[in-house]
Amino acid sequence: MIVGLAVVAAVASIALADVIFVYTGTINVKPMTTTPLSFSTGPNAGPSSTSAEPYINFTGTNSGFTASLVITNSYAVYYYEAGELTVNTAGYIYVNSISISGSAVNTMTIYIAPSSSPNTYTCTFTIISGGAAASTPLNTCSLSTGTYYIHIYVVPNLPVTSSSTETVTVTFGYNVIHGTSVPVPT
Repeated sequence: MIVGLAVVAAVASIALADVIFVYTGTINVKPMTTTPLSFSTGPNAGPSSTSAEPYINFTGTNSGFTASLVITNSYAVYYYEAGELTVNTAGYIYVNSISISGSAVNTMTIYIAPSSSPNTYTCTFTIISGGAAASTPLNTCSLSTGTYYIHIYVVPNLPVTSSSTETVTVTFGYNVIHGTSVPVPT
């Protein structure tokens, strides 16, 4: 009986043992000398165009752009050629996420058009619909190398008052390999 208990104790200790194999991964990070996309101020926006400065300011940054727009009690405002997008590497742009804070805007759409044909939209992205952030679309938009203009169309919630403000954050993805949108954690 004592031998039987010893065998059970030995088997139980073996059954309770865990074996963990550990591996090491090395991740090397290096800079890319030319970014796939480059944003800058368009010909019809401040600060480059001082006549547009009171209505729109569009500034390209290393990581995207910042735009300040003015709305009024009109049906809509169309910011034509507000931004410029230089595509250095062909790929597929898509909206990854949208967040809004405020209630000044009923509808917002971003259009991307080639500078050679600024009235022919290559990409159309609905950002705000019915006063709410639009569903993040799954579709991508193909961009060839070259220069594009960014147009922004805004329908305000009327009436516009001194408290009519909104902050809109749009995160874009840009896939340089495949025409699929891959959700990126925010």
